[in-house]
Amino acid sequence: MVCNSGVSLIPEINGKMHHFVNSGLYDALFIMEDEETKTLWNHVTGEGLYGPHAGYRMPVANLLQLSVAQALELDPAMQVAISDRPYQGEGAAPSAANSPAKDDAQLMDMFTETLGKEDARRPRMDMGLGVWLGSTHRYYPARTLREQGKFVIDEFEGRNLLVYVDPATSTLGAIYVDSKNAHMEEGVILLDNGHRVRAGRLVDADNAPVATERPQQIFTRWYGFSLTFPNPEIYE
Repeated sequence: MVCNSGVSLIPEINGKMHHFVNSGLYDALFIMEDEETKTLWNHVTGEGLYGPHAGYRMPVANLLQLSVAQALELDPAMQVAISDRPYQGEGAAPSAANSPAKDDAQLMDMFTETLGKEDARRPRMDMGLGVWLGSTHRYYPARTLREQGKFVIDEFEGRNLLVYVDPATSTLGAIYVDSKNAHMEEGVILLDNGHRVRAGRLVDADNAPVATERPQQIFTRWYGFSLTFPNPEIYE
């Protein structure tokens, strides 16, 4: 909620299912602990930090932000869980002061007390898309993309990467594309190879889905990404 750094992890270690709980904070990010061995884990990289499984990495996948409409377009039979807990007002789950949508959000003292040396190239609570593959770690500030037309085609590890602001969720996403140029019309990104990005999906000229590849990515706070991957590249 505070750092907005969610990923998808497969909780199997050496073929055995393990069960995880939040164990504490480090660098203002939650640390996981598995109940079976009490190993401490980084929740972004899936790496064992301390304990019997230190150095082991669980498989990591993307956890993308979707609207209900986008989810149902991916799979019309998808089940949708709707909480009866209000988002705002009395009994609300998140604190308004820490909402990921607020540029002036602040960390509570219990989080800041655990921070190490921060990277001051961006504001602590700046929002952006962190993308990584191998030894390349790059951060795309949301403010920069919005000022540059809400999308950019960048070279990432030898491939063309489209980084865009999703009009439905206002979050950032990244897709590999076989294009060098594009333009936007009514919220749809039109690529020079005839493909387009509509509602967060890559489709052809007939709106048929196109096989999509994405690098590992999280839409997150600057402090969370830069403390997880020290000295990352920043897209300017």
